[in-house]
Amino acid sequence: MTNKKTDRLNIQDFLFSVRLLSLFFAAIAFLQFAYWQVDAGAEFASYVWYVPLAAIAIAAAIYLCLFNLRRATKRQQRWGKALECGLMLGVFFFAIAVTGLWESQYKILFLFLIISYTFESGMRVGLGLAAFCSLAVLAIDAVWAPTQGGVNLQMQNDLLLCGAFIVTAWALGFYSQIRQEYIASLEKQVRVDGLTGLLNHRSFYDAVQAGFERAVREDQPLSLIFADVDYFKTYNDCHGHQAGDAALVAMAGLFTQLLGDGKQIFRYGGEEFSLILPGVGEEEARALAERLRAAVEEHPFPGEEVLPGGRLTISCGVAARTPQQADYKELVHSGDDALYRAKFFRKNRVEVYVSLLEQFPREGSEGVEEALASIRALIAVVNSRDMYTFGHTERVVYYADMMARQLALPPEEAGQLVYAAYVHDVGKINIPKEVLLKPIGLTDEEWGEMKRHPEEGAYILQNLPSLAFTAELVRHHHERYDGSGYPDGLKGEEIPYLSRVLTLVDSFDAILSDRPYKKGRTFEEGIAELVRCRGTQFDPALTDQFIEALRTVR
Repeated sequence: MTNKKTDRLNIQDFLFSVRLLSLFFAAIAFLQFAYWQVDAGAEFASYVWYVPLAAIAIAAAIYLCLFNLRRATKRQQRWGKALECGLMLGVFFFAIAVTGLWESQYKILFLFLIISYTFESGMRVGLGLAAFCSLAVLAIDAVWAPTQGGVNLQMQNDLLLCGAFIVTAWALGFYSQIRQEYIASLEKQVRVDGLTGLLNHRSFYDAVQAGFERAVREDQPLSLIFADVDYFKTYNDCHGHQAGDAALVAMAGLFTQLLGDGKQIFRYGGEEFSLILPGVGEEEARALAERLRAAVEEHPFPGEEVLPGGRLTISCGVAARTPQQADYKELVHSGDDALYRAKFFRKNRVEVYVSLLEQFPREGSEGVEEALASIRALIAVVNSRDMYTFGHTERVVYYADMMARQLALPPEEAGQLVYAAYVHDVGKINIPKEVLLKPIGLTDEEWGEMKRHPEEGAYILQNLPSLAFTAELVRHHHERYDGSGYPDGLKGEEIPYLSRVLTLVDSFDAILSDRPYKKGRTFEEGIAELVRCRGTQFDPALTDQFIEALRTVR
């Protein structure tokens, strides 16, 4: 439960207590009236009807309080409040009437009503209710109170009470207004980015969760666009952070101008922006992302000539909701993965997320659907334990598909490689979580635990008929070409051909990825590491092919 919701419920509890207390005092008025009647020797039947009538009115008012505060929709709340207020006014007038009208001390009951409704509904409602109650009290005095020498003394006395009504409504209304403005200011600071004026990272996740749930409920399309500024660190280093901030503000203005105020635009973090597009499909989102990219490329930013290409540009990743996505987090991961591809390969481009798991050969392959279902289940389990592994898996699959095309593998082998790439880390399911997520380097004992995951993965896959064909590849994807790998210490051509490919693509993404205990390297540094380990960790011929494929795509 959020703090805001808790605060609202606490206020509702307080207001309910105030109204309930006022009804309790009204009940005392009716009991006092009954006591007077008995004391005066009146027959029971002459006054008994007041008591059940009052009890029914009070019970109805209490029910309306509960209904209004706990169960009602906004429209029902408005009508409920009006009925509740009217009924409570009726109860109070009745209590005043039976306890002496102008002589009644229960006119103070109106103050409880003014306090609760002013605090709940604001100064305007409070002052209106205070004015109504004041006129009612003065009308009672004018009609029923006697005059002495032409002067209505009771009205003079009650003017002070009416003044208290007005002052209370004004003071509480003013306090309520200041409080609401202060809360709104705090919410804006929490939800709005102070630099660009766009909604921030926190707001994005609240909005995308609500949008995803609505899209699923109404079976409507939903797309995301992630945009990241290319070479922004270089721009900052050359011109300073103030120039970088000015560029981000200008970019936010470009997005708002191009898309209009109705679109949900967020500063996702640093130099990254995100858009939520309810009711927009993949193709429309792609076209919109391309317009954003072109608008930024054409906009003249001061000092952009120092950047590669002489322009400040953005890369965009697009992802659309699919029936296979279990929740909004999967949609966000898809958008992140598409952005990663756009940033990694050439930049200044738009990439649409495509799941190779969904599109890879289905041409009459037996057991494909069963294999896909098994892979989805395994990925969901791995993702629940380690979010890094999820994103890493998607990228390794992308590189595996790239290598399958580079090597012109037959469809059957290409499919085997891609499926193995999806499940190559499934053995981490059996690795203790404190080892898997440890933010610093592992001890020898912990490293021994981690090195078990290829065997654990192969064992799991052997017991899944639809994926058993990937077990051998997964078992040997940490073998090294010089024989120093694990678990079996295979060397050179002893290592299955596709396992050698999988080792390359898996290791390359690990080199480039940030982890709590290490900083990811750049693309060029990753290539240099492949060259350095050529012939020791990696198959030399395959290493050359992989580097060629990376250079070609980039």
